[in-house]
Amino acid sequence: MPKGYSLHIGLNNVDAKNYPGVPALFAAVNDAVFWASFAAEQGYKGKSLHNEAATAEAVLDILSGYARDMQSGDILLLTYAGHGSQLQNEKEDGFDRERNDQTWCLYNRELLDDELFDAFRAFAEGTRIVVVSDSCHSGTMVRALPDGLDLSALLEEGLSRSMAARGMRSRKLPLEVEQAVAARFGNSVYAPLQKKYQKTAQAENMKASVKLLAACQDDQTTYDGEKNGVFTEAFMELFKKPAFKKATAETFIDEIREQYYFPRPNFFQYGAIIPSFDRSFPFTIDIPDAAVVKGHRAPELQPQPLRRSLSAEEEWDQAKVKKNAQLLVEFDTPLTGPFTGGGDMVILENDGSSLLLELKNTPHEHAWSAAHALQQQLAAKGIQASVEPVLSVTPAQDKRATREGDINNPDYIPEWPPAKAEGHIGWHLDDAHSQLLKAQRALQERPGAHVRIAHLDTGYIAGHVALPPQLDYANQRSFVKKEDGSQAVDKPDSGQDGHGLGTLILLAGNKVTKADTFDEYEGYIGGMPFADVIPMRISESVVIMNDRNFSAALDYAIEKGCEVVSMSMAGKPSNRMAQAVNRAYEAGIVIVSAASNCWYKGTGALLPKCVMYPAAFERVIAATGAMYDHQPYDVAYLRGQRAISTQYMQGSWGPASRMTRALAAYTPNTPWASTHHTFLRSGGGTSSATPQVAAAAALWIAYHRAELEAKGYYQPGRQWLKVEAVRHALYKSAYTGFPEWKKYYGNGILRAYDALQAGVADESELSMSPSAESSLFGIVETIGAFFKRRKLFRSSAPCPPANALGLELLHLLQTDPQFFALFSSLNLHDTTAMEMLLNDPAFQEQVLQSPYASNYLKEAVLAA
Repeated sequence: MPKGYSLHIGLNNVDAKNYPGVPALFAAVNDAVFWASFAAEQGYKGKSLHNEAATAEAVLDILSGYARDMQSGDILLLTYAGHGSQLQNEKEDGFDRERNDQTWCLYNRELLDDELFDAFRAFAEGTRIVVVSDSCHSGTMVRALPDGLDLSALLEEGLSRSMAARGMRSRKLPLEVEQAVAARFGNSVYAPLQKKYQKTAQAENMKASVKLLAACQDDQTTYDGEKNGVFTEAFMELFKKPAFKKATAETFIDEIREQYYFPRPNFFQYGAIIPSFDRSFPFTIDIPDAAVVKGHRAPELQPQPLRRSLSAEEEWDQAKVKKNAQLLVEFDTPLTGPFTGGGDMVILENDGSSLLLELKNTPHEHAWSAAHALQQQLAAKGIQASVEPVLSVTPAQDKRATREGDINNPDYIPEWPPAKAEGHIGWHLDDAHSQLLKAQRALQERPGAHVRIAHLDTGYIAGHVALPPQLDYANQRSFVKKEDGSQAVDKPDSGQDGHGLGTLILLAGNKVTKADTFDEYEGYIGGMPFADVIPMRISESVVIMNDRNFSAALDYAIEKGCEVVSMSMAGKPSNRMAQAVNRAYEAGIVIVSAASNCWYKGTGALLPKCVMYPAAFERVIAATGAMYDHQPYDVAYLRGQRAISTQYMQGSWGPASRMTRALAAYTPNTPWASTHHTFLRSGGGTSSATPQVAAAAALWIAYHRAELEAKGYYQPGRQWLKVEAVRHALYKSAYTGFPEWKKYYGNGILRAYDALQAGVADESELSMSPSAESSLFGIVETIGAFFKRRKLFRSSAPCPPANALGLELLHLLQTDPQFFALFSSLNLHDTTAMEMLLNDPAFQEQVLQSPYASNYLKEAVLAA
């Protein structure tokens, strides 16, 4: 039976004579104590070395003893917490690709990485070694490149400064100490050690199977926390989660990269390949075939690229879409010097006054940490700019967000009405539901009626039988970077199978035959097939909301004379988004946006259950969902017992403060255009409801155009009256037969024909809705004003703008699942309630514990 051995090294203090001027650490010994306790629980026979006991000779002696004792199948767990450093590499060419030897700072001297490799060579073939190194080796300093500014280097320096802002102590040996050690002991102590390994390649001839889990990249630093190092603390949290009881070493590193992305943990493995070791929880002593070796890995000790993956255990409850962060940098003055992206960034766009950046190693959840860090470093160089994230990513896997059900199964979702026996494709259009067909017939009696709609989504797929008859190919536009801007064409192989196609055909689809619809329906399948429709591709996926693309698309809709916008997407707010909504509203454009959806398995919500942005702005119609039987599209109204294995989506609604401009339409089990079948019956989400409401708005404008013009609602400065007139008619005519219609529907359920009969309201009946910008930034300014009273802003140290931290906090409530229930009930207009929340110690502690909150935000919340 395999045996486990362990050694746990922790040094808060080292010999000052051998490390002149080195600062003490606080948490390294605590780390060693934790790992010793963990190892004992797993059944390891362990030893510990703390502070003055942790000499280089003691460490090498224990490793030598373990190498003699361990047999094939046994495992060694070696953990180190303390300072790290580096020494200039004296190896001959061809024996080491690194310029420096990486070292652990033991009590009496630095231990070279080559000494560890040499110690590991003594272990027998088929033994396993797991090394957890909560240390760092960086001596790199940030500097401007001769030909401009390296944005990656600026970001790295800014992130380091943000860690210092929270009082975290670096585990990097300070540069001046490194230099002093090299000057005083380089020739006498370290040169003889390095000479021994001058012609020995790193990790060569390794018979043991070695896995190294390192706290950071070789050019980064890691940090002491209050009680433990941040790397060790991440392990402590993961060990509490059942999903990680069987996680592999690589899965651990992937998840820790999700917990905090700076510094970026690293993973190396070399030596013997033991397949069961690769597949197992890396700390398990007794695994099947522990001694079975199936080859050897060449040492690959270069920094590994960020790789984000999901374990099988977390595929539902913690599902994440893997997307890199994007930042928009807007400069106060035009750019005068060249910028380079460096190793970690790509400059997607440079228009002379702004930069759009993709951060190759930054998960989108951590975008604000990067934004603040970059803004601060630019300011330190005298460059004034605002830096904000541009992406909102729904925390659900793409295939769960397609609103299509199973593309291989065209039937209804059985848990939701209508059942197959009572429903048919096209039911949502009939007189008992949306009345869109009846409204179409009424409009056809008015020759020359016309209207133009902007469709903002993932684009369309050419060749579908039901594409809108008046699809405006000439003016189509893609706003997705690195694509042909003149083609708003979706990519069926992206996994979405045409979300944009589905919503476009519900909006304005052409006539279909019974052969296209399982012999169930013929006629126009879209709500407003007589409209000119401009397709605008604003994202490659429905789960990715790019507020910059959205804003640019709204401006394009204004330019092209669109009068209605249909968008079945939702995300987080920004100033850009709010300003674009205002411009469209003042130009007379009716914006209909999906309220949002949420998913369930048991009681595990993956999204806030509430109206999201831009639907939450009062100048936008928020489309919510009503079922075939006019009851809410909510899990509480499901028929019968739901199977726990079924994947569920339901519509979002509430709170009451975000429902004043809402209107419901019918979903789920609406027809959904597909590339596999002509139609599926399982369309769902508020994605299906949104185009119905937009179609009704377009029908109403086309029907009442002459009266709108007569009342002066197309005159410059008065065009917002047209928007309010449309909404007045839709709300006034909506169905309110369900008892709790205000709670779930806001103003009721769509009745398109009845809306036509409502006519055009007089100006005296209409009032301008609150500015989107003011409704958003009233709450942001409240948060910002609170932060300005905190210690972070009273000190002379540089910090991000208060309103930027305010917007980050608002985004955090929509990113971290622990805040979803709070955000779903929060009245964003109630500044008093927000003040109370900000002063609540329990809320402050939640922010401090959030892996997605930036260090600046934590510092602002923490210190009064």
